[in-house]
Parts: sequence; structure tokens; C-alpha cells
Amino acid sequence: MSMEPPPSMSAMSELKDVMRDLLQRGQFTDMEIHCQGITFPVHQAIVCTQSSYFHSAICDGFKESTEKAIHLQDETPATMERVLSFLYLREYSEDGHIVQYQPPSELAMPDNGSDSIIPENEAESPKPMNQAAFNNIEVFIAADKYGIIPLKTLATSKFSQWANANCSSPKFHEVVEKVMTSVPSHESILREVIADVISRHIFDQIQDPEIVHILDSFGCLGSLIIRKLVSNELVRRPNEDDIFRGLVQKINSARRCRHCLKDFNVRLIGREYFYEGFRCAACNTRN
Repeated sequence: MSMEPPPSMSAMSELKDVMRDLLQRGQFTDMEIHCQGITFPVHQAIVCTQSSYFHSAICDGFKESTEKAIHLQDETPATMERVLSFLYLREYSEDGHIVQYQPPSELAMPDNGSDSIIPENEAESPKPMNQAAFNNIEVFIAADKYGIIPLKTLATSKFSQWANANCSSPKFHEVVEKVMTSVPSHESILREVIADVISRHIFDQIQDPEIVHILDSFGCLGSLIIRKLVSNELVRRPNEDDIFRGLVQKINSARRCRHCLKDFNVRLIGREYFYEGFRCAACNTRN
């Protein structure tokens, strides 16, 4: 039985170039996405086959199915560019853009043969150090809204990498708050990432008053952190065998009560033995 050879790297690269060209130049498009004054010409066969939201809007008899145009009032062009980059290229830039777009006063993505609409020598304003994290959060929210599951997975991976690399940042608490206040409650995976990162750096994180304030405000995050501490074995159940061995050694090394000086007649109360504690039977002093 013959097996078809996998596509070569060259062939995959060429296909990616074709898809990039389709997205950047806007040729042969049959649908438009409008958001905040920006128009993205796109292809139904690419967009609607990967998004349940766009598929329903175009194919289920709504006004958009006639106009072949979808208006997204609450979406930013920056986030939409990243969504479209993924749909065409299976990737997006968390700290920039694969496809540049013009201000609302000009046409977006014209067919001018240029790979970059914005001049390369145009100075960019410095971005906050946590902007990449915010971008990944916005992409995750959009992917959930538009029913693009693989994009949610990619956004989660990128967010996790950022969180693990930047948890000591003085702006980390802003990212944590963004997740807790912006991500839909039915989606817990980004909160799981945050809880995992905080649990593994718990002694440093609890020194940040902003993190403590967030934990006070969002008890569900505190619960997740406790579960992570236990599941990652950062907090362990005491070993009773070790405790009893320590207790026996302590009893054998002390002959008299430190308070009444009488010879020991040991009394164990409650679970004090967990802390290798015992009491004098005569005066009830803990030793």
C-alpha cells in the first residue's frame, strides 16, 4: 500500500504566501467585515468555513447574507486583523500586525501590490510591556465569540508563555485583573493559567498588594490557586509516620515537664501531634 508523501516545506511555504497575498491584497473577495471605520475584504470560503458566527451570519438568511457585509461595532480593527491573520495563515502577531491597515479616512488593504500599507520608516509609539498579554486576551475573547476553537487554543498558548515569562513584572496584576473582569465567566482556561502561574510563584506574588487585592475581590481565583498548590504538590499532606517518629524522639529526649518539673506522663489532645506537640498529664502544659 503506497503512502502519499507529506507536503514539502517549500510547498507549504508557497501555500502560505498565496494565502497571505489573498488577505493583504483583497483580490477575489466576496464579503466584507466592517469594524470602527475599517473595512476588511475577505473570502467567504475561508472565513465562514472556520467560524460558526460568520457562517451563521452569511448563510442563515440574515441581512448580512444579502449584503455580504458584517458590521462589528464592538470589535477593534487590531483584534479583527489578528483573527483574520489566523484564519488565513494559522498565526497572528501578539505585539504587532501581519496585515497593516489604514486609518478610517483611507481604504483598508487596497490592491496596491504592497505587503505593508503603513510605511516601514513610520515611527511607532512605544507599547506598554503588558500590551502583548492584553492582545492575546482580546483575541481569545474574539475567538470564543466567533466560534473559532483553534484560535482560542493558540491565544491561550501565547498568553501562557507571556504570563510565565512576565509574572514578576510590576504590571502583571493589570493582566490578572483584565482576565478576571473581561473574559466570559463560562471560559476558565485563562484563569487556570493565571492560577497556575501565581501558585508556582506564590511567595513572591503575595508580596504584591495589588495581587492580594485581586484575590480579595475574586474568591474564585483564590480557590483555583489553592487547587493548583495541591495538584502541583506545592502544598502536601503531612506524613503521619514521619510526625509520629518525630514525636517519639521528642518524648524520649525529655524526661520532665518544663513547667511542673514532674516526670512525664504524656497526654495527646486533638491533633497536636501533627505539630509534634504533647502535654504533661499532671499540669496540662504543652511541651
